Amino acid sequence: MASPHALNDPSTRNLGFLNGLLIGLALALGVWGWEAVKLVKVPVVLQYPSLIFAALVIIAWFGLTGWMTGRLEKTWLGLLIWLVTAVLATYLIAYQPTFGRTLTVWLSDRRFWGLPVYPFSVDSLAAPVLAGFFVILVLLFVAVLQNYRLEAAGREVNANGRLQFRAWLQLLLPMPFIFVAGMVTRDVVGDPSAQAVQIVHHAIQRTLTYEGDLFELGLREGLNYSALNSVRDQLSPDYTMAIGGVQPEASITYVVIHFDNDAWVNCRIISETLSYCYDAAPPYTVGLTSFITGEAPPESCLGCLPKADVAWPTWLQSKGANFTDMPSIRRLAQWGSYVLIRAESDNYALDCWFSGISPVQLDYCEEG
Repeated sequence: MASPHALNDPSTRNLGFLNGLLIGLALALGVWGWEAVKLVKVPVVLQYPSLIFAALVIIAWFGLTGWMTGRLEKTWLGLLIWLVTAVLATYLIAYQPTFGRTLTVWLSDRRFWGLPVYPFSVDSLAAPVLAGFFVILVLLFVAVLQNYRLEAAGREVNANGRLQFRAWLQLLLPMPFIFVAGMVTRDVVGDPSAQAVQIVHHAIQRTLTYEGDLFELGLREGLNYSALNSVRDQLSPDYTMAIGGVQPEASITYVVIHFDNDAWVNCRIISETLSYCYDAAPPYTVGLTSFITGEAPPESCLGCLPKADVAWPTWLQSKGANFTDMPSIRRLAQWGSYVLIRAESDNYALDCWFSGISPVQLDYCEEG
């Protein structure tokens, strides 16, 4: 155990804070660093804020833990604090792709406040801890050696209070192991969203510049470009992407693409394989218009009617007389599978909320 005199030294306590910050930085980079790099050139919306927020929470939290435990003479108490920190960190890592992104949406668009935009599903409360077992194990090992490392680093501070090479070596030594533990935990937790948007982005870019047969191109390059065949004529170079939903039990991720030409496409990725892309608009445009006018959609428009409680088509049809002409339908906002649609004419408007990707469901409408 480190000497009490060394632990009570102010410079050693400051080193505890720096040690915690570096450990938190290594974990954050291991968990989210590669994902951030992969998304640099992908036009995905609101992906970075939740990553940055979660990383800052981890770094600050670990810095506080390092500062607290650096002041303790009892090793067992420091181990207990680091254990609690490690367990809570695994929950943060597990919840970031769902609750973290949902919180980001709530703060950026208050109309969606309270909606489970990216719902979290887990078999048990122990699942995040099991997924983060490697992180917990490595952090506990680092915690056991913390006082020895801080005391050794404290002896390598010059007269001006600056850390010398050996001090930095003591502080940086655990970082590679924690970085790897973070990467392993991220793989076990299994957030497929970054890979999914990257696959769709690459497929769109390649399709835009290729004039030949997409099936043959897919055979050559090993990517199912033909999934874009049904929407190929709607693609344009400028677009934004977002995660529409994730079904982890089926390894399915839905990516939503909004193009500057008003095209609206959903792509389904199964186990990192591009499966199918389709026009997402009909259930919201054709379907809502059908409910308002009372006219059935064209027979060729399969799946154009969203699911709805029997009362809503009746209510919408009763409001149809308020429109002076055929209402225009436009998307006001979408986050996850929740979509806000407006039907309007010169003198009247209805706002309708939809949810779900497959199938789409009309939740409720209100007069705008």
